[in-house]
Amino acid sequence: MSRSASAQPRPPCRSFSFFFKGACLSILCLVGVAGESAVLTEPETENEKTSVLVPTESEEPRSRPPKNITTFDLDTIDSLGKVEEHIRQEDLDQAEQKLKEMWINEAELTLSEKAEITYLSSRIAFIQQDVESTIGHLESVLEYRDNITYVREEEVLLRLAELYLSEKEHGKAHRRLQEWLEIVEEPKASELAFAGSLFVKIKSYTRAKEYLTRAIEQQKEDGLEVDERWSELLDHVERQLDTEN
Repeated sequence: MSRSASAQPRPPCRSFSFFFKGACLSILCLVGVAGESAVLTEPETENEKTSVLVPTESEEPRSRPPKNITTFDLDTIDSLGKVEEHIRQEDLDQAEQKLKEMWINEAELTLSEKAEITYLSSRIAFIQQDVESTIGHLESVLEYRDNITYVREEEVLLRLAELYLSEKEHGKAHRRLQEWLEIVEEPKASELAFAGSLFVKIKSYTRAKEYLTRAIEQQKEDGLEVDERWSELLDHVERQLDTEN
């Protein structure tokens, strides 16, 4: 037997502060992709596996191909919530142990569940300041890119670009940034400024000027103070372009 249920509003999880602090539950972000309507399935027996929120309509912008966000099992959601709680309490050993336990039943996990477990592993590695492991986990998340939201894909791509840049792997940073630019629809001013700074690193000054200018203009349009470092970097870029000409 099934009944219709209204999907919960998707929480605002675009900010990278979520990656650092877990400000909002990632499982809620994934549950929120169900669209304006969803089906809540009730088990017929006690032994039947319970699942929730089977997506019936994608919330992703129609200009982009729809994602195949697979169903999250109630037990998985409960386990992910416990991992989030361990992370908030800075009990990373318990968080890692819980994730290992979840992989024991890998054959029963959906692709979206596997992506979320891997993503949480990247958060733990980042908190532990293990850059190599963080990058490895984030790259693994992208193996499931058809089964994660565009919001999550954008976040992972930009985070990878930032991490590769910190490791001075400019080619890899540029590749992931380029992928991000191809899918992002409403970038923040800070994200545009980051894109501009990366183009400076690889000496692509024309593109650097484009994104730094957009960042500054957007910040002004939003009525916010422009970071003076953006203006200084734009001045540097314009001097470089004058030299080239």
